[in-house]
Amino acid sequence: MAKNHSLNSSSKLNKAFNLSLILLCLILIFIGKFDLIIFRNMSSFITDFFAPISNVFNKPVKELENVIEDVQSATSLRKENLRLKTEIRRLKLFEKKSGILESELIELRKMLNFAPRENKVLITSRVLNISGGTFAKTMLIDAGLKDGILVGQPVISNEGLIGSIINVGSSSSRVLLSIDINSMIPIFLTQSGWPAIAQGQNSSFLKLRFLSSEANPILGEMVETSGHGGKFPSGINVGKVISFSSGDYLIKLSANPQKLRFASVIDVSIKSIEKNKSIGLAPLQDSKKIFNLKGFNKVN
Repeated sequence: MAKNHSLNSSSKLNKAFNLSLILLCLILIFIGKFDLIIFRNMSSFITDFFAPISNVFNKPVKELENVIEDVQSATSLRKENLRLKTEIRRLKLFEKKSGILESELIELRKMLNFAPRENKVLITSRVLNISGGTFAKTMLIDAGLKDGILVGQPVISNEGLIGSIINVGSSSSRVLLSIDINSMIPIFLTQSGWPAIAQGQNSSFLKLRFLSSEANPILGEMVETSGHGGKFPSGINVGKVISFSSGDYLIKLSANPQKLRFASVIDVSIKSIEKNKSIGLAPLQDSKKIFNLKGFNKVN
């Protein structure tokens, strides 16, 4: 009896399941045959309905992405800015060094063309320091005995006479500047034609000493070494006469020691010394006609 009841229940379930499958198939067939335009319109409606909602939720995300991009861009720009600043500093330093080297090259080229006739430049050295004491005006150069430097040799720059060597070490030498009060330079006034002695005053000017009472120097005329005594060769530019005060004529130096970076030591030849030795104070002049151009004597 119970067995028959179980078989009846199972049969009813199978019938219900089969009926459900048949109904589902009919629905699918109905859907397949239904016009697809309705589904397309429904899809568009759903998309339009959810689009504003999606924008609302996506806007903070986009803003966050923009913020992240801005931060990344700012970081990149900061790094690039630091790199460019470093490059600019490097280029400025290179430009400064190039300017210094260029000015030194120009100064050295001028010095190569300045050596007086019949004398040669023994060595061109760098100026180490300049003493600015009240009672001593000297300069130290980085050349000494190993370079053939001797006491008494003249020292020049590309603009004119600086002084003479007074002390020599193994690798450095001290120069007595022409502005020192102990400096006495035999000179020659190139236009008025009178010899004299230019004495330092521990200032920027030299004073004309032992000038003939008949002499009448011309303001602005160039002053050169005369070569008397043989210490300084003739023809080195010293400066120019600039003023007459209290019976004394003053000479402004052509070479400013405070601006020097290089100095050349002249090797005064024995031939030049013998030629320049003189008993009196008459100016040493050749028989040929000469004219002056910025302190350099040129032969016509």
